[in-house]
Amino acid sequence: MPEITVSLANPEQLQACYRLAYQVFCQEMGTMREDADHELGILCDEAILRSTVLCAEVDGEVVGTLAMLMGGAGRFPEHFEHGFDLERFVPVVPRDRMSIMIRFLVKPEHRGSSVPMKLIAESAKYQFQLGLKLLFCDCQPHLVNLYETCGFRPYAPVFEQPGFGIMVPLVFVVPDVAHLRSIRSPIIRYVKGIDDPALAASILDLLPDDAPVTSIGDLERTAWAEAVGFLGQPRENTGAFEGFSEGEMTAFLERSQVLDCADGQQIVVKGHGTRSAYVILEGAVDVRSGGTLVARLGAGEMFGEFALLLDTKRTADVFAKGDRVRLFVLDERNLQKLLTNEAQLAAKFLLNLSRSLAVRLLNQSAAR
Repeated sequence: MPEITVSLANPEQLQACYRLAYQVFCQEMGTMREDADHELGILCDEAILRSTVLCAEVDGEVVGTLAMLMGGAGRFPEHFEHGFDLERFVPVVPRDRMSIMIRFLVKPEHRGSSVPMKLIAESAKYQFQLGLKLLFCDCQPHLVNLYETCGFRPYAPVFEQPGFGIMVPLVFVVPDVAHLRSIRSPIIRYVKGIDDPALAASILDLLPDDAPVTSIGDLERTAWAEAVGFLGQPRENTGAFEGFSEGEMTAFLERSQVLDCADGQQIVVKGHGTRSAYVILEGAVDVRSGGTLVARLGAGEMFGEFALLLDTKRTADVFAKGDRVRLFVLDERNLQKLLTNEAQLAAKFLLNLSRSLAVRLLNQSAAR
C-alpha cells in the first residue's frame, strides 16, 4: 500500500500545489481562470501567498494540498470576514487565534482514499500546536458530511461564491473536546491538553440554534415524517421518490443534508465538475442556460442528476427561486453505492428519474 506523507510544502512542492490548483479549479471545474497563469499552468493568488501550505505526497508525487490562512493583528480579507461572520466570535476569541483553511484540493484518483482525511487531520494537528481556538473553512454542500465527521459544524448562512455556487461556512471549536469524543472524530488523537469546557461553552453560545445546513439524522421525527410523506406523494411531474416507502427513502437520504438557500442564490454553476444532486423540499429553482430560462422546477423534483449519473460537467446554471428554498443534497458516494448494490431500489429510483426527465423534455419542447 502506498505511503501517504503530509508536510509543510517546500518551494518545489509549492509549485506542484499551484499546478494542482490550476488542474482542479481551472481545467476540471472551469473556474478562477482570471487568476491563473495559463502559460505556466499555475494558480497562485494573494490568499495562498499569505497562507501556510501543506502538501500530501504518494510515492514522491504531490496528490493533495491544503492551505491555512492564519489570523494576525489585523483583519482577514473582507470577503472572508463577511462570509464567515468572524466579528461574531471576536468578543470571545481574538483573530490571532483564528485560522481559515482554504485551497483543499486532492487529485481525482485519490479523492476516495485516505488522502483527504490525512490532510485535514494533519492541518488540525499543526494548528492545535500553534494554540489556535477556531478553525474555519467552507465547502460545497456534498462535502459537509466529510467535515462533520472531523468535528466541523455548519453555523452561518450559505453564501454564493462566483464560479463555485453555494458554499457552506463551517467552524471547528478547538476547545470543545467533548464534541470530538461524542462523534468519534479521527482528530481526537491530537487534542491532548487543549480541552477547555468554559471557553467552549462561551463559543457555542455564539452559534445559532438553527443551522442553515442540517443532517437528516438531526431532523425531528415529525419533520422527517412530513418530508417523507411529501416527497413520496404522486405529482404531475413525477418526483424522484414517488412510491417509495419510508425505509426506501431513508436508505437514499440517510447521509444527505438539508440545505436552506436564499432567493437568487446560485446553487449549480454550468460547466462545473461537481457530482451532487438535489431534491427540492420547499420553494423552487430556475434552470438557466446562457441566461435563458430553460425550466422552473418545484417541490418534489430533482436536479443535478445528469452530472451525477453521466459523469459529465454541469449542463446549466440553477438558481434558488422564492423566499425560502429548502433542498435535500444527495450524497454522491452513497447514491453510487446504492445504485450498485441495491438493484431493486435503484430500478425504482431510475424509473422515476427517467419519467421525470421525459416530462421535463416534453414541457421544454412544447414551450419552444
